[in-house]
Amino acid sequence: MNTIVVGIDGSPVSVSALRYAIREAQLRGGRVKAVTAWHVPAAAYGAGLTPAAPYPVDYGQAAADLLAQSLAEVDPGDVPVEGVVREGESGQVLIEESQDAEQLVVGCHDRSLLGRLLHHSVSGECVHAARCPVTVVHG
Repeated sequence: MNTIVVGIDGSPVSVSALRYAIREAQLRGGRVKAVTAWHVPAAAYGAGLTPAAPYPVDYGQAAADLLAQSLAEVDPGDVPVEGVVREGESGQVLIEESQDAEQLVVGCHDRSLLGRLLHHSVSGECVHAARCPVTVVHG
């Protein structure tokens, strides 16, 4: 079955990307894999190389909650939607998930030119390295 992978970060533009992926899957008779990635931020490690204490936030659960909230905002109709939560950097996780996908859909937060130059862009990383065609949905 045709799979469309979509990156979800809880932002309004990622929910728009999810809606787009669902429409594409309806047209193609496919399914959607909604992927949320998480990782422990460097600040959680303090000054040392290991965490100072058990994580005060369960990042995996927070990511699962975020994904569930995003999925609740859309009506997939008859399109099967699978939610996936994976540990890792967002861009790399989406690139890995794109390996067997027909299409990867990601949102773009449309920062200013300076913001795009100074900040890592998951959508840009995916456009350059995904293993399938990529659609970028702008906010």
